[in-house]
Amino acid sequence: MDSGRAKGFVALTFGLGVAVLWAAVAGVVPPSGGVAAVVWFGTALGVAGGPVARAERRLASGLAAGLAALVVAVAVEPLAGVPLPDIGVLGPYTYLATELVFGSLALGLLVRAGRAALRRAAVTVAVVYPLAYVWDWYTLEVGVFAIPLRTGVEFVGIPVEEHLFMLVVPALVLGIHETLHDRSG
Repeated sequence: MDSGRAKGFVALTFGLGVAVLWAAVAGVVPPSGGVAAVVWFGTALGVAGGPVARAERRLASGLAAGLAALVVAVAVEPLAGVPLPDIGVLGPYTYLATELVFGSLALGLLVRAGRAALRRAAVTVAVVYPLAYVWDWYTLEVGVFAIPLRTGVEFVGIPVEEHLFMLVVPALVLGIHETLHDRSG
């Protein structure tokens, strides 16, 4: 199988595996469907594994592990009945604090990856931000979700924490991406 077809096969199989997993969560298929999705994806990765590059193999392995963890979580419900920690101890600053923690992680990963990664991330965030802003504004406006543990400070019609979220999430994704594709490791 050539490299392009192998990559497409892995991507398609992973997408189908995620769809089956969501169907298992929704009750459309039995929970064992999620297990089948993981086996299916692992088989596809094994078949296409030869021509898939090392970084892509690391990414695909991470996706398979994540999918397997989701299947286990759906089937076993490991946190059912376990009291979760109260992260609301910071009151109205809780959301802001979480954005700062994950933003620090994102920045750390991007700094580790180097100046070029920081520049690419900045450009990507600048391009994604307007779309994310409109999407966020709309979902808040129509009442899709509420944010109770926030400062209450709004800027241009949405909470300041949401502006940070729209910077942190793509930066974190890109930081992880740059780390996975680090040519030196």
